[in-house]
Amino acid sequence: MKKLIIFILLSVCMSTMAQRQKVSVGKDGAMVVSGDTVAYIEKVGCKMLSVSCQFFITDKDDNMMITVSMRSFIDKDWSSPTSPEGARMPYLVFSFHGMEATAEVDCPSMIVKEESVAKIVAQWRLIRDGKLDPEAVAQFVTHYGNRFSEKELRQSQSPSILIIQDIH
Repeated sequence: MKKLIIFILLSVCMSTMAQRQKVSVGKDGAMVVSGDTVAYIEKVGCKMLSVSCQFFITDKDDNMMITVSMRSFIDKDWSSPTSPEGARMPYLVFSFHGMEATAEVDCPSMIVKEESVAKIVAQWRLIRDGKLDPEAVAQFVTHYGNRFSEKELRQSQSPSILIIQDIH
């Protein structure tokens, strides 16, 4: 029994240690996860007054794998006396090339950095052996879906009015 408990504790510790990943982005745009360069990331825009904010993640041969775009919409559910029309809700759209799949993720801040995007990619293990991992991408897309654009669409549609006449 003691051996079984020790084995279980060791297994839990090992899996916890394996899940901890050090993620960084080098000056050359290299996404480094636990000491290995897994991809390259390039940021376009994303400054305080920038009109757009995009990240392009490529493999070592410069083939596009993921495009991440920052978008926002006015969420009417967050209206207040100071903002009666609602609050601006920023989010990130991950588009996976060659898979025709997208997912929308909460934006970590109004100014997004390469490291923030790299951490999401590493956390979900979206890239394996220098290529997109289809199974990890499918789990990511299923988990996040397109909830922000769906909510924006619902809020922009006019309410339907149903008139029922009594025919007696």
